[in-house]
Amino acid sequence: MNNRGTALVATLSIALVLLPLGAFVAMQCRTDLLIQHNLRAEIEAFYTAEAGLEHAISEIGPGTSFDPLLSGPDRLAGTRDDGAFPFRGGSPAPFPHAPFQYDVRVIKLDAATIRLVSTGTGIKNAVKIVNVLATRSSIPHTPAALYVEGDPTSLDVGSGSFVVSGMDHNVGAPAGSASGAAAPIPALSTSQADAEATLAQRLTPAAARRLIGTGGTPSIAHSDALDLASYAAAVAGRPEAVNITATTITGRVVLGTPQDPQISLTAGDCEVSGQVSGRGILLVNGRLRVVGTLSFAGLVLAMGGVLFEPGSAVTIDGTLWQGAAVSSPPQLRGDGAIAYSSAALAAVDRRFPGLLPHAVVIAGWQEQL
Repeated sequence: MNNRGTALVATLSIALVLLPLGAFVAMQCRTDLLIQHNLRAEIEAFYTAEAGLEHAISEIGPGTSFDPLLSGPDRLAGTRDDGAFPFRGGSPAPFPHAPFQYDVRVIKLDAATIRLVSTGTGIKNAVKIVNVLATRSSIPHTPAALYVEGDPTSLDVGSGSFVVSGMDHNVGAPAGSASGAAAPIPALSTSQADAEATLAQRLTPAAARRLIGTGGTPSIAHSDALDLASYAAAVAGRPEAVNITATTITGRVVLGTPQDPQISLTAGDCEVSGQVSGRGILLVNGRLRVVGTLSFAGLVLAMGGVLFEPGSAVTIDGTLWQGAAVSSPPQLRGDGAIAYSSAALAAVDRRFPGLLPHAVVIAGWQEQL
C-alpha cells in the first residue's frame, strides 16, 4: 500500500485532539487569573475598610457619651452629613493611595453603644463592608495618676518621699502596691508632646524613682488632651455640688464619706491648712495649696495648679488632674502620694454617673459584605 501522507494525517489527528484541550487550558488559566485579580481586589478593599475602622477607633477618645460623633463633621445635628464619622483631619485621603478609599458611618444603637460601618472601595469597583460594635469601658478612665494639661517640665517632687504611682491599688493600701484589679497606668501624663523627654532629663535619679507606673522609670507618658475645662464645667453644674466659700480651710473638715461621696468645689484658690479628708470629687477653680493635711479618695481637679508645701501630708487615692495653669507646674514638696485607684474612681462614677470619662471598647466585629 502507498503510505504517503500517513504522517500528515496522524499529525492533524493529534492536533485536532489537542486543540480543544489547549483551548480549555488557556481558558482555565484566564479564568484563574481573573479570579486571582478579583480576589486580590476584594482583599485590598477589605483591608482598606479595616483601615477605616482603625482610623475611626483611634480618634474616639475617652468620654462620657458617643453623641458628639453622631452630628457629622460639621458638628451640627439635623444636617446632611449626620452619621458620617467626624475625622479630625476632614474627609480621609485615599489610603494607601488612589483608587483605594474608605468611608466610615456612625449608627447609634443605644445610649452606650454605637456601630461603626466602614466601606472600603478599590480597583475593579471592589467593595467590602466591615463594622464593629463600640461601647464604653466599665472602668473610668484617667490618663495617669497625675495628669497635667499644661507644661509639667518644671515638676518639683521635692527632696522628701512624695510618690506618684500608676499602680492600681485599693484605698488604704500602700501607694506603690498593685492591690487593685485594673492594669497599671503611667504615673504622670501630659498633653504637651515634647514635655515627656524634657522632664525625664531634668529629674534627678532619686526623683525619677518616685514616679512609678508603666513605661519604665520615670513613668511619664504623652496623652491626648482631656479638655479639663469641659469636665470642670460639668462638675460645677451638678445640682448636688457643695460650694466651699472659705479660701482657707482650717480645722477638721470632711468632704464626703465612703457611704456618701460628695462634689466639693471652690470658686478660686484654696488653701488647706487644717486636716481635710473626703471622698468624691474636689474641684478647685484656682490653685490648690496644702500646708496641712489632705486625704482624699476620688478625683481632685485643680484648674490653677497644685502646691504641696514642705511639711504637708497629702494622700490622693484615685487621680489628680491639673489644668493648663500658666507657669505653674505641680509642686509636690510635701510627704505622701498621688496613687491611681480604679476602685475609688468607680465609686465616684456610681455616685455621679456621666461625669468621668470612659475609654472606648470594641465589643464585636463583623464582615457585612
